[in-house]
Amino acid sequence: MNRQRTISILKVTITALIVIFSIYFSVWKVDFTELGRSFRTANYWYALLIIIPIVASHYVRALRWRVILERIHPHVQTRNLFGGVMIGYFMNNLIPRSGEFVRPWFTAQEEKETTFSSLLGSIIVERFIDTVALLLLIAAILLVDAGLFDGFEEVGVKADVIRPIIYMAILLGIVFILIAPSKAGLWLAETMSKPLEWIALRFGIVKLAQLRSSVLDVFRSLQLGFGAIRSTRQVLLVLMHTVLLYFLYMIPLWIMFKAFPSGANPEATLFAATEIWAVTALGYAVAPTPGAFGVFHVTARIALMKFVNFTEADAVAYATLTHFVNYCVPIIIGIYYLTTRNLSFSTLMRARERI
Repeated sequence: MNRQRTISILKVTITALIVIFSIYFSVWKVDFTELGRSFRTANYWYALLIIIPIVASHYVRALRWRVILERIHPHVQTRNLFGGVMIGYFMNNLIPRSGEFVRPWFTAQEEKETTFSSLLGSIIVERFIDTVALLLLIAAILLVDAGLFDGFEEVGVKADVIRPIIYMAILLGIVFILIAPSKAGLWLAETMSKPLEWIALRFGIVKLAQLRSSVLDVFRSLQLGFGAIRSTRQVLLVLMHTVLLYFLYMIPLWIMFKAFPSGANPEATLFAATEIWAVTALGYAVAPTPGAFGVFHVTARIALMKFVNFTEADAVAYATLTHFVNYCVPIIIGIYYLTTRNLSFSTLMRARERI
């Protein structure tokens, strides 16, 4: 068995274990009779209603992507960017993190004037913006509710440990975004990674040389992506779309409160939905699984019981139903784009392997 195959098997095994243990903890101590009652009494019209803000959030992401690209690819069409976004989520729902690479490949097939490298650079920029936005949102929530991460001890999260880590991550993330896109950032990356090149040549460790090359490629992509955001108008539009995007992420969680009897209380607010989204998003960032399977369920269950006073049964039913809708939307739209573009899943897999 070669090294690459061993690494692939190890990744799949770790991901499977995360999913299994997350699902186990999500239903731990739950009365299945009560869980059945929660599913029977749920108002499924609300599950259909949240499809609207879910699709709208994906469209806003495509609009923001167009703003980022408008200087280097001014004629790119939003409908093709939306297709790329949905194909990316389609792949992420099957293989974690694969969508970030298949998305620019698919979009480059639709927009012949674009290049894979420029699209990938813009997606790297987008991911950094989203990461900093998430960390800033968590920091803002902590100012209002310092106990945001209290109650997550059953999944190994200690609030006193994670708070300083979050604040440090926010600081480092902002510093990195300010420095990385500049020439100074590339110079620092080249200088600080020099020892890797020396060790690779001295001891014949090819992987270290490849690692250095990959790191420098990321910095070059960041320069290319951030270099395209030059005008005040672009900056403001990116900020506006980011705020709208995150607002649309909260709306489905808030709407789904109304689908269950436990949601009929004063604590079922938009702020509570924001807290739930923050902890579930952070959970997925730390332990990515296909379509956030398991990770969303366990973090949402704990958050619902804490922030909205849901019963255990209603919390599990809410997490299951909300995740199901969020999961199916990209799958259905992704299949639409595959069939209308005469593509297959194996084609996407081959494209992912070549990248």
